[in-house]
Amino acid sequence: MKLENPLSFNVNIKLPNGKEVLYLNTYEICQGCPEVGKLSIDGNIIKKEVFGGPLLYNNGFIYIPCFKRRWFNSGFYLAKINTSTLEIILISDMYQIIDLIKIENFTIYFYDSLEQKEIREVSF
Repeated sequence: MKLENPLSFNVNIKLPNGKEVLYLNTYEICQGCPEVGKLSIDGNIIKKEVFGGPLLYNNGFIYIPCFKRRWFNSGFYLAKINTSTLEIILISDMYQIIDLIKIENFTIYFYDSLEQKEIREVSF
């Protein structure tokens, strides 16, 4: 059973590699929608983007929903962030919600709705 989801997730996380991840200035995108905020990794704030949760960690990288607001269509992309260099790579198409489940065999599994009916996957 998943304990975290895009509406309720830890905002202060200690990673296995010893780095600390903090969500700062979190807010709901709109009432009843996922929360997003700025991300800090060991005190270094990623200023250009806002991120949702929960995140997953694997081998020095975090995988996290990145929220992009567009004129006609806003949503989340799955981002891969190097915890040492803070380099961000978007590795998925846009989804209304990304609710991360697990990483297994170089594949990330997630739900694309709060109802958690269908599992999607992205290989990396």
